[in-house]
Amino acid sequence: MIYTITLNPAIDKTIILDSLKKGQVNRSIYSRDDAGGKGINVAKVIKNLGYDVCAMGLIGEENKEDIYKKLEKGKIKYEFIEVDGETRTNIKIVEKEAGIFTDINQAGFEAENKDVERLTSLIESKIKDGDVVVLSGSIPKGIDGDIYKFMIRKFKEKGAKVIFDADGEVLRYGLEECPYLIKPNINELKSIINCNDDIESIKQATKELVDRGIKTVVSMGEKGALYIDNKNILLAKPIRVDVKSTVGAGDSMVAAFAIGIHEKMTIEETFRLGVASSTAKITKEGSLPPSREEILKYIELVEIQRR
Repeated sequence: MIYTITLNPAIDKTIILDSLKKGQVNRSIYSRDDAGGKGINVAKVIKNLGYDVCAMGLIGEENKEDIYKKLEKGKIKYEFIEVDGETRTNIKIVEKEAGIFTDINQAGFEAENKDVERLTSLIESKIKDGDVVVLSGSIPKGIDGDIYKFMIRKFKEKGAKVIFDADGEVLRYGLEECPYLIKPNINELKSIINCNDDIESIKQATKELVDRGIKTVVSMGEKGALYIDNKNILLAKPIRVDVKSTVGAGDSMVAAFAIGIHEKMTIEETFRLGVASSTAKITKEGSLPPSREEILKYIELVEIQRR
């Protein structure tokens, strides 16, 4: 089974405008609400690709039904620990004329370490050897920065393979427990390791991680994506498409890797699916996930080089 964990979920409100005029009244062309948060975004793509997944995490009691209904509509299994307060709403502003994407992310509810400990115990009761657990996204107020480190250790003890996608101090702490795979973008990588944007610099900077057994996928925007483990260095070139939103592109990549790891695909097959999933996602508005058909049409267009 694949489990995705979202400690700080969101309702993603996407507002599409011709252009944003600051200090003036703006009228939207279109808007939509989606269940969001990185782990939930991952779960949506996994489900669309035809695989079983369970979305778990914390959720605010005051507006929990908004997210539950959207997950049920997507036929996604879920189980959350409910806490006092309201799940945050994140605003995504898309300016069509200039191709500008602006995110305004709220802080959301405040939680306690004991809430995460309850969640961890619940997940431990479910997972078994060989399961894949995706830990991704920010943490809510009130939670210690090293909480993912605690969770990674617990899930590894149960035999699960942990995919970890976070940034800054939270990422740095989690790496101490050596997750199976991490997927930073280039800026997130720079937040924990001294490196430049070029491939050689990234290879050298991630050597210590790889030596510790941490497989690494780095998304580099227009430069493509890089996969590194102790046997492989793979570079995938970007596919040129009409970008409608970058929200969830990395989560789509993570979804593909979760499937590839769980289904024991080759690394080339997994990476190819990851790039196709990420590409399909950026052609969709807001955090709307790509369909299986939309993802598969990019599979043959993915170019992978061994470096």
